[in-house]
Amino acid sequence: MSLRSRGLAMRKGYEAKKWTHRTSPKNSTSVEALNIQSITNICELKDKLKEIISAGKNYEHDVSSCLKALLSRSDQDIVLSCVQAISELAKCDIKRETYAHKEFIDPLLNIVSKEISAESVELVKQCCRALGNLCCDCDAARNIILDNNGPATLMKLLTKTLGDDKLAEIRLLTSKTLLNFAIGGKQFSESIVNEGVIDVQHKILLRESLKEVMNDEEVTTALLILSVINDNTPELLFEPHINKIVLEVLQETSSMAVSELCLEHLLTQAEHEEVKSLLAREGGVQLLCARLEGLRARRATGELAGPHAELDALAKLACDLIVIVLTGDEAMRALYGEGAGAVYLQAVRWLEAGEGELLPTALLAIGNFARDDRYCIQMMENNIYDKLLDIFEKYYERAVGEAVGAGDSVGAGEAVGAGEEEGADEAVGAGEAEGESAGAERVQHGALAALRNLAVPAQNKVRALRGGRAVPLLVRALPAVRHHHVAYKLLAALRMLLDGAGCAEEARGAARQVVGALGAVARWAGAGHAGAAGEAPRLVARLVGLLGAEATPALLGALGGAEVRGALGRFVGARPDLAGEVSRRLEAVVATISDEAEDGVQ
Repeated sequence: MSLRSRGLAMRKGYEAKKWTHRTSPKNSTSVEALNIQSITNICELKDKLKEIISAGKNYEHDVSSCLKALLSRSDQDIVLSCVQAISELAKCDIKRETYAHKEFIDPLLNIVSKEISAESVELVKQCCRALGNLCCDCDAARNIILDNNGPATLMKLLTKTLGDDKLAEIRLLTSKTLLNFAIGGKQFSESIVNEGVIDVQHKILLRESLKEVMNDEEVTTALLILSVINDNTPELLFEPHINKIVLEVLQETSSMAVSELCLEHLLTQAEHEEVKSLLAREGGVQLLCARLEGLRARRATGELAGPHAELDALAKLACDLIVIVLTGDEAMRALYGEGAGAVYLQAVRWLEAGEGELLPTALLAIGNFARDDRYCIQMMENNIYDKLLDIFEKYYERAVGEAVGAGDSVGAGEAVGAGEEEGADEAVGAGEAEGESAGAERVQHGALAALRNLAVPAQNKVRALRGGRAVPLLVRALPAVRHHHVAYKLLAALRMLLDGAGCAEEARGAARQVVGALGAVARWAGAGHAGAAGEAPRLVARLVGLLGAEATPALLGALGGAEVRGALGRFVGARPDLAGEVSRRLEAVVATISDEAEDGVQ
């Protein structure tokens, strides 16, 4: 079972594997109930209750009326056995529905609301088990608890147990009951949040993090409660001390299950800028890089051989978290550290390796560091741009070789996949390249995104164009690109180079090279994928701006079809800021394409 599957099973309930059994009570229900009600000897009654407890979910008779009556007995041993019986019977889906009524739940809540004595510890523990089992996949029980002040009662009980090792089992069972209750949805999780469950779970996590050996079950339950709250209220921003303790637990734990829950929590919270900054400031990203580097080193030495699904899943979560933190401006600047930051330098080392499972993360990290012009200039001087070209060329050629080996016609295939929206924000996200069929395409996507961002400063454009390598390589690759995510970034990287001020002659020379690949540009303009289809007309407009009338024959020769005409027309209509001459030439091209289409119909 995967970590994620295991986590879901735990969320379903701490005895979920026992709750899948469904049995219907036998028709002899009333006879069995009458037999129990007729028992007057206490020892015989206890033995009968032990029989029910032992059979548990497999007990065939409906004895709910007897148990309801026994709950009000003054004999605490009888009440304890009765509660145990309810707890066991509630593991069965159908029987759970029988006991999900106020006449059972209210007495249980009443018991746990009282002060705990040495004599009542076991009874309170069994009441928590019963309430937890009744809450499993049962909104009827949850609603009764909600309507009868159950959240406040359970939270008061949980608070009593803090710091008292003699009540550790009650503390754990109460937390698990709250977990099963909260899983029901937002109204249930919000009710325990309002009663202070987050701060109480923080205290539990803090206490465990200070131990030499953490109680993984208690930590896991606390993290699952936070996770359910995250799921039910995704817009909720936890207080800094909550996210910080989760990070500290991640640092201290050796459990993969606990690590996964920590990473999932932080990933959800890292949608907030404040959390990105906190993780950068508190060493969270450095921790992830160190863990990933350690994993890479163990694989390199052969200590870890072959695939390891659980470790791979953790590594992916860590990589995703690194990248999402770097999409934050403040976090990115802190981690760059003027070119000396540990995270930046680690990304460069992974980049220089040029291979391995961490290369895509390194590329996305570099792409995000390249959102500040000063950093772009510094990275250009350190030859990062050339390293990116090396990586792109290597993986582009690898992808072409794989396509040829598979018998595909390179450059002839349809682009497949969901559209990518065009936007001004060029932060490079971990999810943008998801769903691609080959690792080579994912690497190409990351390399091109970083190349595009590095080419934003004018002096970097000059250096790249005068280097004479980037444009020929990108133009050569364009016809062979099969995936729209890669095409989008490739078109953007080319256009960014042609936007160069102060190197007009080099830009015009580069534009003439791009004209030779206009057929591929046209293919993406009409492909219907938002990112590539939006970027292609921008590149065409830049070619017209650089080459003027010189570009028109090539444009007319390469551009055609209703999709291309529509894409260019929409682009011109949406860009009133285009230079007049560029706009007029594009409009003329669109009109000519339209006229030729009409002539063809005639």
